[in-house]
This record gives sequence, structure tokens and C-alpha cells, in this order.
Amino acid sequence: MAERSIELPVNLDFDNYINNYRGYSKIFRSLYIAKKCSQLTVKAYRQAIKDIKENTLDVEKYKSTITELNNVLERKGEPTEALDQSWIDHVRITSKATLESLENELKVAKSKLLKEEMRACYIKLGEFYWRCGDGPAAIRNFVRTRDYCTTNQHTTEMCFKTIKVYLDECNFSHVIQTYLARAETIPNTAQSIGVNSKLKCFQTLTLLGRTDVPKKYRSIANTLIDIPFEACAAFDDVLSPNDVAIYGGLSALASFDRRELQSQVLSNANFKNFLALEPALNELIESFYQSKYTHCFEVLKKYKQQLRLDMYMESNVDHLIQLVHEKAIAQYCVPYSIIDMRKMATAFSIDIETLEEILTDLIGKNKTMAARIDSHNKIVRTKKQNKRTQAFDQSFIAGNDFEKSSRALLLRLNLLKADLIMK
Repeated sequence: MAERSIELPVNLDFDNYINNYRGYSKIFRSLYIAKKCSQLTVKAYRQAIKDIKENTLDVEKYKSTITELNNVLERKGEPTEALDQSWIDHVRITSKATLESLENELKVAKSKLLKEEMRACYIKLGEFYWRCGDGPAAIRNFVRTRDYCTTNQHTTEMCFKTIKVYLDECNFSHVIQTYLARAETIPNTAQSIGVNSKLKCFQTLTLLGRTDVPKKYRSIANTLIDIPFEACAAFDDVLSPNDVAIYGGLSALASFDRRELQSQVLSNANFKNFLALEPALNELIESFYQSKYTHCFEVLKKYKQQLRLDMYMESNVDHLIQLVHEKAIAQYCVPYSIIDMRKMATAFSIDIETLEEILTDLIGKNKTMAARIDSHNKIVRTKKQNKRTQAFDQSFIAGNDFEKSSRALLLRLNLLKADLIMK
């Protein structure tokens, strides 16, 4: 029952939310919500079962989902769902016939050494196995097309289909990085708005799933704020437009400074189209920018429950909110040399003990906040750095960097002159 501890978020319409997705993304998100939110468990399982029967050949996924649903219904004392044996029998017969047909088609293509037909057969086999719920077999067949790709479009298709299987299964292993890197280096990828936008969505989900990437939220924000709104149809099997707004907006809030927040988010005509789909998020960012922290964190608290029902965002929620809190507190202290912690705690709707812990942590982080805490009198004294000294320090750093780069350039020129560099 611990897995179903998340309360139903206020104003979350499950039908509207889940219908933003299609394919396996829709199924996996439904199953995730079913296991996380007890108030939506039955509805989410039934939605997943409906989509499994309509869009896949995955008998095992269907049977396991029915079993999980019936376990819940039994605990509630409600009638259970019967297995649709006719659907199972039909799928098994159809799957066997389809597999035989595809394998024969591949044999013919191999016998005639037709590279394009062989590539197309492996793609069809990969898609077939994925519809059957066999991820490893799907990936194997998609990867086999690598030797038969004759155009950049073929290579992009191979990379995207492989990446999609990994992400649908929430597998963020190093292998996915190989295909992302390869897709990024394919010529003309950036010129296709749809392809480039879908690649950015793949990059975002991969970053959300990884814990070893420094400044990943800044990378996510920079990736998503430039996705053209008109390209939404190109990636609706990966992310919804609402996801772009939420992932991009919250990541920007946690990582951008005030000037960047204004210029790249609030004044970004393209990204405002995404934010319009999430009015509460737009209100949240504007409140933060206007230093209305009490209201900002009230809205953020409401969003927290919805974010916990997102299979990719759930593991990032606490860290994101912590970063936003820390940034807001540091920003609050900037204009003052002496701050009353009691008033500050009221402004952030938290108790003084929690505030003191956050401040202590911020002061302990290098360059995050320069201040001292008077715990007895509940006062924070900030240290203002001498602007003139700071300017001199920056000038010396710039001068040293210039000297190093000049020396390196001269060394390279001398090596070239002496013919000591391999070409």
C-alpha cells in the first residue's frame, strides 16, 4: 500500500491528462499512476487494459494488468474483471502468422541481397516484437538495420526507434547515450524541425533519468525552451506539450537567474504557447520572478502531487523543489545586510528551524551565499563583497586566461613551423 500513498492532485483530470499520450507511453504512464495513486488505481488499470488490447499484441502485459486490477477489486469487495480469452486466442494466432510472414519476407530479401528490403524487414520485426512486449528482441532487430542504412533518414530512424524502447522501459543505461550521440551528429538533423524537436524530447527524458549529470536542469531548460510549438505533433508519442511546459518551466526556475528567467522564459513568445497550457505554472514562475514567495510556494506545493504521478519526474521532484527553495532564499537575502529570520520564515511559510537548516546548508556551499547566522537572536548577517576588489579579481583572472591561451597558440605555431605536429 506504500506505493499508493500519493493523494489525487487537485484539478487533475485523469482522462484529459492521459489522452495527451499515445502508444506505449500512454500505457506505461497509466500503469505507473495505477500503482502510485489509490484513488485512480481502478480507472488507470482499466485505461491501460483498453490501450493494451487496442494497440498492442502484448498478451503477458494484458494478463498481468488484469491480475493487478482484480487484486485491487477484491480488496474493495467489487466484482472482478474476466480475462478476454477470445482476444488472447486471436492475438496468439495473429502474432504467429505475422511473425512467420515477416521471417519469410526477410529470407527472400537476404537471398536476393536487397539491402533496403532487409532494412525494412528488420524495422517491421522490431516493431512487431515491441507490440508483443519483447523489448530486447525489438532492440536487437532495430540495431541490425545499422548495416543496411544508406541514408541519414535511415540512421535517424534506427536511433529513434531504439531510444524509444529504452525510454518507454525507463532504461537510462549508458547504451542509450550511444544512440543519442549518434543521432545528434547525423547531418541535417537540426534542419528538420520535427526530428530535432523529438531528439530534444529524448535528451530531456534521458537527463531526467540520470543522476550523474552536473547542472542537468539547466540543460533540460535550454533544450526545451527552444522547441517550436508547431512541432508538437512530431513528438506526441514521447512527451505532451504540457510536459514541455512543466519540465522546461520548472527546470528553468531551478537553474536560471532572474535575467535569464525574464528573457528566456517569461518573454519567450514561443515558450509562452506551452506555458499557456499550464496557467498555474506560468503563475508560479511570475510569482517567483516578482519575489512573491508565499504565493509561489503555495502553487508549487499543489504541483508537487501531480509531479509525483509523472514516471519521469517523480525521482526529481524533491531535488527540484529544494533547488527552487534555496534559490528563492538566496535571492531574498540579496538586498539586505541584516535579515530577521522570523519575518523571512513567514514570507516562505516555513518554521524558523527549517529555515535555519536551509540557510546553514546554503552558507556551507561554496559561493552560494556569503552570510553568518546569529542563532540566538535569529538574525542573518550577509557579507557584501567589495565591488572594486571583485572587479580587480575578475580582471586578473581574465588576464591570466588570455596569457595562457596566447602561450598555447604560440606553442602550436612553433610546433607547426618545426613540422612536429602529425597531420
